[in-house]
Amino acid sequence: MNPYEVLGVDRNASAEDIKKAYRTAAMKNHPDRNPGDHRAEERFKKVARAYEVLSDPSRRDAYDRYGTTDDPGPSGGMGGMHDIFSGFGLDDALRAFMENFGFGAGGSGSGVVHGEDVTVRVDLDLEEAALGGRREIEVERNVPCGECSGSGADKASGTESCKDCNGMGKVSSIRNTLLGSFRTVSQCSTCGGRGTIPKKICSHCRGRGFEKKKSTIAVDLPAGLSRGHYIRLRGQGHHPGHGGVPGDLKLLINDIDYGPFKREEDDLVYPLIISYSQAVMGGEFSVPSPDGGLLKIKVGNGTGAGTRIKQKNYGMGRLNRRGRGDLLVEVDIHVPGKVKRSEKELLRQLDESPSFKARTASDETS
Repeated sequence: MNPYEVLGVDRNASAEDIKKAYRTAAMKNHPDRNPGDHRAEERFKKVARAYEVLSDPSRRDAYDRYGTTDDPGPSGGMGGMHDIFSGFGLDDALRAFMENFGFGAGGSGSGVVHGEDVTVRVDLDLEEAALGGRREIEVERNVPCGECSGSGADKASGTESCKDCNGMGKVSSIRNTLLGSFRTVSQCSTCGGRGTIPKKICSHCRGRGFEKKKSTIAVDLPAGLSRGHYIRLRGQGHHPGHGGVPGDLKLLINDIDYGPFKREEDDLVYPLIISYSQAVMGGEFSVPSPDGGLLKIKVGNGTGAGTRIKQKNYGMGRLNRRGRGDLLVEVDIHVPGKVKRSEKELLRQLDESPSFKARTASDETS
């Protein structure tokens, strides 16, 4: 989903423009204005999801940078969409609809319980960040209870139908708003939306349906990762038990050790310090490669400080794209702080030579 296309705004749209576009599209496709129109209902839900992404600065930035609409953390939510309609008399109706269709915190309406996400912070070395690779990580997660297979019920006793929702997992109520009366459906709090309750709880997990376990997971790292980027592994997070759906595992790139290199977007810069005589006469030098080997670099005669020598395709991998950036070898010239008396004499002789005399702008034009 491209949230900009859904709302009909460009990528430079302000927060106010996005809010205005969302309000217009949501009002147009609201189910109460289009009774029985399932397409309008789907458009309304899509518009809501698009605004959920673009109204959250961190999620909007993630989409702009990585093309993902995944939620980076628990801070995101639908609160902004509720607030946008406050003052129009539609807040209660909108909230009721969202809870009915699984947007708000009031439950999914389907009875499906989702587990929490697990975030693991990792540090990468340069080669992993530049070229990608496989990393094994140890994570402690909630997994279905091995004794009751995640049901939370004692195996011998089993379960029975929930009396509060008659086994439906949902309860309904009537809410009066400015737009009229609305029937809302929410998750049954007694059975947690499952429709059944244990006759006797499992003694191993105490009825929770899950237990903690450590495991090792292999993660494929794409090339070109940056600090702060995360990799989402669907269904690898905490399991809620009771037949629910596990959350996600998010691998957050905490830091990257670039060693002697400095990163400039997809390029890497390596400082090569040479002597004054080497700068004058040139030469061949060995510099480290981010791949772990050595590269031979030719420095031409008369090379000045700050000159950058490009080695193509030896930089960072381009995230979600083909190819790599470049390695830029930046030349710096060593200037000794102290010299011997004999060395000073040699420097004076060189300074008197026409080849070593500094030329000013006026000298160039004369």
